Parts: sequence; C-alpha cells; structure tokens
Amino acid sequence: FLLSGIFTVLFERRRSRSLMTCSIVLNILSACSAVIGLLLLCLEFLAYALAKKSIWPHRAGKILSNYLFLFTLLELCVTSTLINWLYKAKHSR
Repeated sequence: FLLSGIFTVLFERRRSRSLMTCSIVLNILSACSAVIGLLLLCLEFLAYALAKKSIWPHRAGKILSNYLFLFTLLELCVTSTLINWLYKAKHSR
C-alpha cells in the first residue's frame, strides 16, 4: 500500500510515462492484496460466528478485525478510483 502511494505522489510531481505505468501496476497489486485481505477477514468473521464460547479476548479481536475490514475496504475503494483515473490519463494522451 505504501509503495503504491509513493509512486502515485511521485507521478503527480514528475509526470512521466514510466512513473504512470509503475503507479498503475502497484495500485493494481495493492487492490489485489486488499481483496485477499478482505477474503481472509471474512473467513475470520466466519470462524468467530462458529465459535461456541465468546470470551473477552475474542470479542476484542473481533472489534479490531471489524476496523481492519473497514479500512481495507476503504483502501480498495481509493485504489480502484486511482487505477481508473490513471488508466484514463494514460490513454488520453
């Protein structure tokens, strides 16, 4: 996630075709990792739902996982928007 953000900022400062391509590729990889993270979090939510006992550490972990799910979903939305903008910018020139 960090590298995709760095290359996007670098592209905004120094506009070049190679930086744009690197930014698109890294944002696509970032989106793929966000999707994998969301799938793993869904499996974790399923495991929490199937647990017979709910003790305090499990509830605390579930709350943290909920926040992680929201921020990963936000990262996926931002990355998808950036990929769309960069793709349009690359093909409009």
